[in-house]
Order: sequence, then structure tokens, then C-alpha cells
Amino acid sequence: MRRRSDKEWYDQLEIAILIRVEDFKIMGYREIEAEHIWSFLVEVIWKDQEDPQLHQRIHDILQMKIAELMDFITMGPPDEEMKEDALELLMGEQD
Repeated sequence: MRRRSDKEWYDQLEIAILIRVEDFKIMGYREIEAEHIWSFLVEVIWKDQEDPQLHQRIHDILQMKIAELMDFITMGPPDEEMKEDALELLMGEQD
């Protein structure tokens, strides 16, 4: 089976993404746009997943936490080296 492009996935998921944008606007986050959500999903949530199916992608959109999205928007995608440094710091504190 052929793997869908990001454009094809976005076209299929656009309505769910726009609904989530409106949810966040109702909560007071007026600066959130569809592009923020899409980038977060692609660069963080689905980064290490093989090829999530449609129902999993919709679930990820609807379960998205505003705090995680805002962290992504303000700080960018998590850097692997930064994650390792944080883990080492935590492990050192437990000694």
C-alpha cells in the first residue's frame, strides 16, 4: 500500500485540526493556528511513529495538550541532545 504524503494527510485531517484551533481559541489561546498544530504533530507526536493510521492521528489531534503545544511553539521541537542532558541531570540528582 502506498504511503500518503504530508499534504494528503493534512487535507484529510484539516477539519479536525481547525476544530482544535477553535477549541484553543475558546480557551483564550487566540494565537494558535493550524500550522502550529500541524508542525507539532509532525515534528513531535508522529516523529518516531512508523505511519499512524487515520483513527490514531485524529485521536492525537483531539487529545493534544495545550501546554505541550505552547512549549513547542515557544521553544521549538525537543532536541535529542537536550533530552539526554536533562535525563543525565535528573539521574545525577538521584545519586
